[in-house]
Amino acid sequence: MARPEVLKDLTHFELDPESMQRLGLDFSAYHRVVVLGVIDPEDQSKPVHVGLLDPDNQALLDLVAERLMRPVKPVRLNEYEIKRALNVHRGRPLTQNENIVQLPVEEPGPRSQARQTIDYLLQEAVRRKASDIHIETYFHDVDVRLRIDGILHQQFTHLSPDNVREVITRLKVLTGMDIAERRRPQDGRFQVIFVDNGERQQVDFRLSVVPSPGGEDAVIRVLDANIGLIPLDALGMPTDIQRTFTQLLHNPEGMLLVTGPTGSGKTTTLYASLLHIRAHTRKIITAEDPIEYYIDKINQKEVSDVMSMADLTRALMRQDPDVMLYGEIRDPATGDNAITAAATGHLVLSTLHTADSVGSVVRLRTLGLEDVDIAGAMLGSMAQRLVRRICPHCREPTLPTERQEILFGRLLEDHRYFEGAGCEACYGTGYKGRTGLFELLVTDERLQDMIADGASRNELRIAARRQSDFRTMLDDGLTKIDAGETTLDELMRVLPYRHIVIARQEREQTLAAI
Repeated sequence: MARPEVLKDLTHFELDPESMQRLGLDFSAYHRVVVLGVIDPEDQSKPVHVGLLDPDNQALLDLVAERLMRPVKPVRLNEYEIKRALNVHRGRPLTQNENIVQLPVEEPGPRSQARQTIDYLLQEAVRRKASDIHIETYFHDVDVRLRIDGILHQQFTHLSPDNVREVITRLKVLTGMDIAERRRPQDGRFQVIFVDNGERQQVDFRLSVVPSPGGEDAVIRVLDANIGLIPLDALGMPTDIQRTFTQLLHNPEGMLLVTGPTGSGKTTTLYASLLHIRAHTRKIITAEDPIEYYIDKINQKEVSDVMSMADLTRALMRQDPDVMLYGEIRDPATGDNAITAAATGHLVLSTLHTADSVGSVVRLRTLGLEDVDIAGAMLGSMAQRLVRRICPHCREPTLPTERQEILFGRLLEDHRYFEGAGCEACYGTGYKGRTGLFELLVTDERLQDMIADGASRNELRIAARRQSDFRTMLDDGLTKIDAGETTLDELMRVLPYRHIVIARQEREQTLAAI
C-alpha cells in the first residue's frame, strides 16, 4: 500500500493541465483529487503524484491508478489547495496575486484598497505572532483588534462603516464564500504566501464571518505552523510533571485528558504529545473539529456535515489504531467511544472543558459515563492555563499590591516578584510570549477506588493533594513568579478565584497548626 508523502504546498509541484486532464475535470472535482506533476506518456511504470484530502483512501487511489494506468503516490492536500489545483484544471492561473503578499506592506491610508488593508493586517498579525484578527462592525465605527498572547490589542486602521464591506467581501473571495450572503454565518479557510527578499513563508488562515446589527463581523484565526507545533519540552511544564506526563504517553492503553477553558493551550499540548510519540511502529489517528495543523505521518480526520464527532470516533475504531486523539469529548456518545477505546487496548488522548484536573472526573460523570468505567480507563488528567511571560528586556523587581496581599495572604511569603516596565521589544505591554501553568492528576490505585465508589469532587481533590508529587496550577504559578517568568496579575487573570482562596485558607491552617 502506498504511503502518503510529506505534506507540501502546491508551489512544490508543476501543475500540467494536459496531465491533469487524464483524470477528467468532473472526476477530479467530484472526488477532490488532482494530478501533481507531468505524466510521462512513454513510461507507464513511473509513479504519478496525486493530491487528495485523505491519502489513506485506498479505494480512491486504486480507482485513480486504474484510470491513469500507472502507480500513484498520494500527497495530502487541504481543501484550499485542492480548489487551487482544480482552477488550473479549468485553465485558470495557479498563482493569483491575491494569494501572494510581498513584504513589507505599507500601512494603508484612508483611500487604500481592501486588498492592501487585508495584506497589512495579515502581515502585522504574523509579525506580532497574533493568534486572531478581529474586525468588529458597529453602526458608527469599526474596531480592529489583534489577540496577542491571549489579550486583545487595538489596531489603528482607516476602516469605517463606509468601507468595511469591501474588506469583508475581499475576505469572502479569498475563502470562496458566497459574497452575496450576509444574513447567515459562513466559515472558510485561505492560504497566503509571504515573500520577503526571496524567502517564502506559507501561512494558513481560518475565517469566520457572522452577521451583526452594523453589518458583518469577521474573525481570522492565524494558523502559522511555525508557532502552532511546539515540542513538549517547550511548553513550560515543570520537569517532574513533564517526566510523569511523558511516561503516561507511552502507556499502551488508557485515557489521558488535557483540560481547561477555551484558549488555554489544550490543542497545542495534544499536538506536542503526538509529535513526541510519533513512530513508524504505531498508528496514530485523530478526529478533530477542525484540523488546526497538519502533522506529517499522523492520520488526521475532520468532522464534517455528514460525519459528527461521535460517528467519526466510532468509525476510527475500525481503522486498527494504536493511538487515538479526539479533539474534544463533548457528548455522551463520544465519551462512551473514548472509554471503550481506552479499555480495549488503545491509548486515547482528548480534551475537556473543566476548571481543574479533578473536574475531568465530574465532567465525564455528567456525560452519563459509569464511575467504574471512568476509574478503569483514566490514566490521568492535565489541567492547564496560559499566562504571559514578562518581557526579558524590561523586567524589573516589584512588590505585591495591597489587593494582591489581601487575596493571596500568606501564599506570598518567601517569593520574589517582577514586572515588565514596557519597551519597544514588547510594544509597551511588559509581556512577550506565553508559558503554561500545569496541574497533573495521576489516577493511582487509591483514586481509582474512590472514583469507582462515586467520591465527590472535594474528596477527590483532598486525595490528590495527598499525592507526594501533586502540584496545583497555583503552585506552578507561584514557582514561575519567583523565577521571574510571570506576574501575580497573570495568575489573577487566569486562575479561578475560589482556587486561590482555598489555597490561601489551606496555607493559613497549615501554618496555624505548626
